[in-house]
Amino acid sequence: MNLTDENKIISSKNKAFRNWKKHNFIFKKFSSLLYEKIIDIKKEFQDVLVITSDFDETISEISKIPHTNISYLSQYKLFIENINIKNIHKVFSPFKKIPFKEESFDLVVCNFCFHNISAKIEYLKNLKKILKNGGLLICNYFGEDSLVELKNSFILTDEKIYGGSFLRFPKNLKLVEFSGMLANQGFSEIITEKINFEIFYNNVFQILKDIKGIGEDGFRNEKKKKISRLYLKELDEVYKNNFSNTDSKLQVTCEIVSSSSWKSL
Repeated sequence: MNLTDENKIISSKNKAFRNWKKHNFIFKKFSSLLYEKIIDIKKEFQDVLVITSDFDETISEISKIPHTNISYLSQYKLFIENINIKNIHKVFSPFKKIPFKEESFDLVVCNFCFHNISAKIEYLKNLKKILKNGGLLICNYFGEDSLVELKNSFILTDEKIYGGSFLRFPKNLKLVEFSGMLANQGFSEIITEKINFEIFYNNVFQILKDIKGIGEDGFRNEKKKKISRLYLKELDEVYKNNFSNTDSKLQVTCEIVSSSSWKSL
């Protein structure tokens, strides 16, 4: 079941923009790793497209690589309006629609938006179409074990309060499933890896604040059961009892799946 709500996701991101710099550390840290990954390929790219769900963290790094033209696509209006990087072509468009001609780019970076795309196979087909022959696709998304401690804490809290759990999170794509999708679409030299960040918090309220602060809170399905303050207090207690370290800090796993693959000549 796909629980993503495109309008809610867009609204969440635009609201998050107001205090973005206070919460964007994951995007900032990963963008530097992504830059090194591309540099290690030792290839110059002419036409580059960055489709990204962060603000300027990724495009700032990728604009440093050797290139001729670079485009930045976002479905978040405030991101487009406020980004201030010279010599980039800004495109305001829904992620699910790719408004480019076939064989337009020799590098496409799809960044932190694939996990929110409903028609994933169709989307990969469209990404392949806009790649030039011999072009490179890099796709990064939040993996199945992202927020695993929080997800399990919600399940345990639901069971404690309601006597059963609710489907509050969409099922994230597994690494092996994504690699299979790429292979089925004819991509070659597929390299897919997991990059894990371990983050520690004092309480669950701080965790939820950071998730909201980067606009990634549009995933939760709360139509059936609203989350009250009393529920959150119980959630915090359950989290502490099950996923805290010896210093009583709450552990949060952020898993990023990063894949590179080539469109055959």
